[in-house]
Amino acid sequence: MKTILITGSNSDIGIAVAKALSDQPLQLALQYYSNHSKASELQAWLDAKTVRSRLFQCDLTKPEQAESLIAQTLSEFGSIDDLINVVGPFVYKDVLDVTPQEWFDDINQNLHTCFYTCHYALDELRRNQGQIINFAFSGVENIKAWPMSAGYCAAKTGVAALTKSLAVALAPHKVRVNAICPGLVEEGHISAEERRQMASQIPYGRPIHPDEIGKTAAWLVWNSPESMTGSLITVAGAWEY
Repeated sequence: MKTILITGSNSDIGIAVAKALSDQPLQLALQYYSNHSKASELQAWLDAKTVRSRLFQCDLTKPEQAESLIAQTLSEFGSIDDLINVVGPFVYKDVLDVTPQEWFDDINQNLHTCFYTCHYALDELRRNQGQIINFAFSGVENIKAWPMSAGYCAAKTGVAALTKSLAVALAPHKVRVNAICPGLVEEGHISAEERRQMASQIPYGRPIHPDEIGKTAAWLVWNSPESMTGSLITVAGAWEY
């Protein structure tokens, strides 16, 4: 039975990933930073499906807390087979108005957190010939001007580079490393007008549903080819940021 650690598990995408994975026997370690009630709702849903899970509240921008998360997961479940790094908030602000602290926070929350969890889980993932799934965004591989989200995009471009670098370094150990690159995702309680505005930008004609991201993660974990590693997998309805 696999043990899977999901960071940012109480985000809409994190919840969708956890639910999609739970169609197979597994154990889930669920990291979250805030909003305990939303995390608890997910755990209650998993309990109803008799999926063993545990919530871990921690701040992954602090490397010592990332290290502790890995240690606590191993103490609770005995192994980690897959690491799914969902955590990474989107920030929309003109780069000319971004402060040095805001820039640091963007990089810290979106890139450093990803590196820290990967770093501290490496020994266990090598032992289990496991898998890492990171999150970037649709179009990340094409350097463009992103003046309203420069910090976020710089960080996620770093995640793409980290994903490919880890894939090469870990391939001899049969550890796979891929990234999912979502487009405009219909998260939270967006209005009908917001939905129309999003849809007008997307060739497919509608935003991406969180459960479609969840299904992609589940496919990577359960059904993707054994040699598939170093891939950036776009789920965006042919839209690029």
